[in-house]
Amino acid sequence: MSAEERRARKLVRARSGGVCEGCGQAPATNYSHRIGRGVGGRWCPSNALDLCGSGITGCHGYVGARPKAARDERGWRLRSTDDPLTFPVLHAVHGLVLLDADGGFRPVEPIEDVAA
Repeated sequence: MSAEERRARKLVRARSGGVCEGCGQAPATNYSHRIGRGVGGRWCPSNALDLCGSGITGCHGYVGARPKAARDERGWRLRSTDDPLTFPVLHAVHGLVLLDADGGFRPVEPIEDVAA
């Protein structure tokens, strides 16, 4: 395991507190890359979620079974051309957030309706 991978795993686990960042109810058991390693996804906290389940179960299974919804509705899976630092995630506890490279996050500010 590389130093980069160890650091990312440690920061993502600290962020989640061991609770699934997808459902907020089950223990987090799976470091899940938002941009898959096979298409250039890096070991970086902004590119990962701590999810429950495995390849076919829990929140991790949801990502595999419904990749379009996982991206478009939740930000849990991204395309190789997406930027994890600027693509929001629907977090079970904190709502819509942007993940950062240091294992933190910040809420996404709602867009004000300028026509109102």
